Amino acid sequence: MKSSLKLLSLSVLLISSTSCEKPITDDPISALNGLVQEYGFIGYENPLERSGTGVMLAGRPNALAYVAPANDCFPEDALVREYDTQHFNRTYNYAFQGNLGFTVFGSSLFSAGLGLDRSHTVNVELNGITIEYLSNIQVTDWYKNGMSETCREYLEDVGFVVQALITDSMKISITKIGGTNVGLTEENIVDFIDFNAGVDYQIIDAYTVEISTPKYIGYQLGRIRMEDEGRVLYRAMVALDDQFVFEPISLFDDALAEAERSDYVSDMDIDNIYLQ
Repeated sequence: MKSSLKLLSLSVLLISSTSCEKPITDDPISALNGLVQEYGFIGYENPLERSGTGVMLAGRPNALAYVAPANDCFPEDALVREYDTQHFNRTYNYAFQGNLGFTVFGSSLFSAGLGLDRSHTVNVELNGITIEYLSNIQVTDWYKNGMSETCREYLEDVGFVVQALITDSMKISITKIGGTNVGLTEENIVDFIDFNAGVDYQIIDAYTVEISTPKYIGYQLGRIRMEDEGRVLYRAMVALDDQFVFEPISLFDDALAEAERSDYVSDMDIDNIYLQ
């Protein structure tokens, strides 16, 4: 009887230990979008050195193209960046096989080292979620009274990041198949994670590196046009079939204004989806 109880206890312990292991994320893009869509954002699907609010973007969700950095048309000295920190205590955990997963997307902080391969499992802990955003009122005032004519002309055909999602810090540890922890030191860290210049990180124990430089992981794309009188009336918070889905943010219908807006069709209109 005692032997049976011991065997049962051991079985329960093994099942509990197995259930605590984080499953491998085989589709980093879907995992990222699952995270950011919880907050109403599109996940960055490729590395971008500058990916905060005010950056002007073109292209498609999985192949974004820079048009201009934020300071060209939405400078910080004219437009205050606001921050919503109500989700600062949120934590998310992921595991990737042989790569750094979606942590290399968005603002570029690091890349995979040459020593990282399929024999390694990368465990990532994201800590803190912050929303960076621009006041639409300030944007409209700036568009009417301060923005250059060149910027206004470009904005007829491209979008800009009106809100951005940030993870405030992350921790990364690496294990080999079988569960053996990989020791990390200042000498060998580059074999697994190659940090860009200026990124703040520290090895907090023999197996974990903590990156304290905030990282942009998601965005909302705004549309602003002359016929809208500088108001940000449409924004994309979702991507579908590699197209941005622009939704109106106004609460009230204005059939005449909508008819006037429909007279102008740009590449941005043709290449994306607009909801009424």
